[in-house]
Amino acid sequence: MTGAMIGMLVTALCAVGVLVLVAVERRPEGGWVAWVRGSVQAWRSDELAAAKLRPTAPVARDTPIEDLFTLGETAEPAYTRPEELRSRFELAREQARLLRR
Repeated sequence: MTGAMIGMLVTALCAVGVLVLVAVERRPEGGWVAWVRGSVQAWRSDELAAAKLRPTAPVARDTPIEDLFTLGETAEPAYTRPEELRSRFELAREQARLLRR
């Protein structure tokens, strides 16, 4: 029972240590206090109002079907053939066998 409690305590301390390292690594320019203060002010202000975030209507235009075929690269096929998949699986199996040895 005591070992489990100590294990949980060590695990919690490790998690807190990782969070502290991430917080130090990703520290904003003005510091965390200034970042939180600015975030709270933006949250309470009207700049995030839903009316301002509504998307505009999309622009629709007629396009001939032939133009769709010119959008992608024509050098590579749009699908993978079974032979290519089989060769990739065989290569992966061989690499796995070599790593296992």
